[in-house]
Amino acid sequence: MAESGAAKAWILAFLLMAGLGIGTLVGVGCLVGANTCPGKSRPKQTSTDGKVLYLANCAACHGIDGRGSRGPSLVQGALGSLPTDDLIHKIGKGKPLAGMPRFSKELDEGQIRAVAAYVVSLRGGS
Repeated sequence: MAESGAAKAWILAFLLMAGLGIGTLVGVGCLVGANTCPGKSRPKQTSTDGKVLYLANCAACHGIDGRGSRGPSLVQGALGSLPTDDLIHKIGKGKPLAGMPRFSKELDEGQIRAVAAYVVSLRGGS
């Protein structure tokens, strides 16, 4: 019976430490702007300029010129040949498990189309 109590104490201690660790990571991430803080939403984006929207939402991962950084290139390789409609779909739906958010929550359809058109325009210089 004492072993059962000790196991429960270890499990409780583990859960408490894991919770503190995750809370610390989220808190530090909020402070340095690495993630969106719980309960805090981004201001509504009103621009309809594809370049402005791309720079604000995409350039950090895909690079200012679309050639890739943390995320893949949008002007070369598999994504570099996607038609505009496929880009619109990918931008709207995202790929959350791979780190790309669903921008349909942040941008309206016209804004997503503008970003896709801007990405296609970047390909002209590749």
